[in-house]
Amino acid sequence: MDKTDLNRFIRKVLLALVPLYILLAFYLWSDPFKVVQNYDSFYEDGKPSYVTLDVDYVSTSTFDKYNKIYRYDSFVMGNSRSIFYEVDDWMRHLDDSSSCFHFDASAESLFGIYKKIIYLDSRVPIKNLLFVWDASILLQTERREESHLYFLSPQLEGYKRWFAFHSCFIRTFFTPRFLIAYCDFKISGQMKDYMKREGLLNDDPITYSLKYNEIRHDIFEEEIKAGTYYNEKRMKVFYDRLSKEMYSEAFIGEKQIKMLKEIASVLARHRANVKIVISPLYDQKKMAVEDIEILKDIFGENVVYDFSGKNEFTEDYRNYYECSHYRPHVARAILDSIY
Repeated sequence: MDKTDLNRFIRKVLLALVPLYILLAFYLWSDPFKVVQNYDSFYEDGKPSYVTLDVDYVSTSTFDKYNKIYRYDSFVMGNSRSIFYEVDDWMRHLDDSSSCFHFDASAESLFGIYKKIIYLDSRVPIKNLLFVWDASILLQTERREESHLYFLSPQLEGYKRWFAFHSCFIRTFFTPRFLIAYCDFKISGQMKDYMKREGLLNDDPITYSLKYNEIRHDIFEEEIKAGTYYNEKRMKVFYDRLSKEMYSEAFIGEKQIKMLKEIASVLARHRANVKIVISPLYDQKKMAVEDIEILKDIFGENVVYDFSGKNEFTEDYRNYYECSHYRPHVARAILDSIY
C-alpha cells in the first residue's frame, strides 16, 4: 500500500467513526448516569431521575461535597432496604448534635461497606453507625463490576480504578437497548411503555433530602393510603411461604470474619454506638444461628438484632412494597425496639 492509498484508507476509517464520535460527544454532554459532570444534587426533589444511577457513587460524591458543611458523624449503611430507615425516625434515638447521612448502595456488599468504613475512618468522627444487613450483603466479599449500578466509587479506592469505572458506564451507554430508549426519550421527551416495562428508564417521582442523602417513595405510601397500591399486578410478586421455619445455610467464612473484625476495630477506635439490624425479609428465611453468633462475638451481644425469619413483620405482605423491600413503618418499629 503506497502513501496515497494509506491516506485514503485512514480518511475512510475516520469518516466511518464519525457516528461514534457524535455519540460519544452526546454521552459526555447529556451525562445520563451523572458520572462525568459535577452536580450540586444528583436528584431533584419531587421529580423522577429517569435514568437509574449508581447509588454507591451518588452516596460517596454527595458525602464528599457536603461533609464540610454538615460535618457528618452518624451513618446508615446497607443496600436499598436501608433507605427506609428515615433519619427523622433515627434522630429520635440519638443525641441532638448528631449529623446523619445515608451511605447506602444498590445491592451493597460487605466489601463495599468495608471500603466505606476505611474511607470514613480518616475523614470524620464516627459517632453512630446503623448497619442494615442481610445474607446478600454478607455473602459478597469481592468488588462487583458486572453492572454500572453496582460499581464501587473510584474515590473509595483512591481513584485507582477510575478508568475501569468510566469504561463500564460508556459500555452501558452503547448497549443498543439502553441507547435506543435513551435517545428516543431525549428526542421525544416522552416516557414510553417499553422504556419502563423493560427497566430501561423510570418515571416514578422521588422525595429526596440532599442533607441526609435520603430517598423516600412517598408516592407509594400515598397509593397505599388510597387503597390503590396492591393491585392485581403487584400482588403477583407475593408468593406463598412455607409454614415451617426455614434457616439459611451458614456462610460467614474467613474472608468475612477478617473484614468484619477490621470494621469492628475501626468503630471501636471511634467509640461508635453501633447497631446491626438483620432485615426482616419476605422470604422468611432465618439467618443461621452460627452466623448470628459470629456477628455477636465480633461486634458485641447487644449490637446485633436479628429480625429474619417468621415474625410480626414478615407475616403480612402489607409490610412490603414488593417481596424485596419493606416499608418505612417497619423500619420505624425496628428502631423503636432496638434503642
